[in-house]
Amino acid sequence: MSTESIASAIRDAARSQTPLRVTGRSTWLDAGRPVRADQRLSMRDDTGVVAYVPGDLTLTVRAGTTLSEIETATREHGQWLPLDPYGSPDGTIGATLATASAGPLSSSFGQARDLVLGVEFVTGRGEVVRGGGKVVKNVAGFDLSRLITGSWGTLGVITEVTLRLYALPKVDRTFSISLSGGERETASLLRAVIMSPLSPFALVLLNRRAARAVGSGDDAVALIRFGGNESMVSAEAAALAQVASPREVESDVWQRLRGFDDGAATVVRISSLPRQFPGVSARILADDDPETRMCIDPRRGLLRLAVGETSDVDANACDDRPADISGSVETIFEKLRPDVWKDVAPSAISDPLSQGIKRAYDPHNILNPGILGDLS
Repeated sequence: MSTESIASAIRDAARSQTPLRVTGRSTWLDAGRPVRADQRLSMRDDTGVVAYVPGDLTLTVRAGTTLSEIETATREHGQWLPLDPYGSPDGTIGATLATASAGPLSSSFGQARDLVLGVEFVTGRGEVVRGGGKVVKNVAGFDLSRLITGSWGTLGVITEVTLRLYALPKVDRTFSISLSGGERETASLLRAVIMSPLSPFALVLLNRRAARAVGSGDDAVALIRFGGNESMVSAEAAALAQVASPREVESDVWQRLRGFDDGAATVVRISSLPRQFPGVSARILADDDPETRMCIDPRRGLLRLAVGETSDVDANACDDRPADISGSVETIFEKLRPDVWKDVAPSAISDPLSQGIKRAYDPHNILNPGILGDLS
């Protein structure tokens, strides 16, 4: 596929007022988000490396390139893209950016929008737009890369992206800390770890159900990932041993964690101020709910819940979780039954600014119509 062929397909759809369901490899379709479109525009065959300059730590790829293909291409040069969204590594980079998906590494390396230097996309008018560039430094201005990231394909179809890479760490080690003590002991331990001068690549807390799902034992655990040179990682590990009793585990636990919500009927993300999370996490982890898998990123102030195994689970099963978190709380549903989306997840584009942007980029409302809400 080429950018022009995609633009031509969108122009045809605009002329005939035919709504399009924009997809990558369709790994997110089970989220159940309602889209009023019968015709698909798939990017899965639009793959390949366009340009790679290892000396500049930049990589330009087509949107249908998978995360695993990017990992293979960059690893050969001792580099990597520290983007580990929940889901399969066979997901495409275009869909990852369109959904603004991120994982545990985002607390150290930034979210998807922070790793994008430039983007090319096709609007709902069939016009090709380019924003950003192919170098780390760009002229300041209206940031189209950030605008398109997280827009769920409603403003344009991503066709090509330029990414910021990092040097692959020489040493990459992961440690597990059991959180089997009481609530007070767990809270004290978490404060000691979180408030210490440690600089892990990633730190997550798992309840018993989630820990079992990723093969980390039968107790609630904290997983901590350190990376860098040998002396740096050894120093971090020694410092961790001063405040906890860590056990080293295989690093592939992070790959299993990306799929910890596989098969769940409802997936919810709750965020608040990170400073609240040591105490809140201890209370949440003490709740051994057999139906819920919980993953907490205390440095980002993020709680992720995966509930149930069947499609008949009620989304309201998660409603009592935010009660332990005071102040400003944001709840985002990632996966629901199609028939309950409109009842529990309000439109994300109800404000005048979002509606104006949508009309400017997709005036015929043919790109994933309804996925973020309806135009007024």
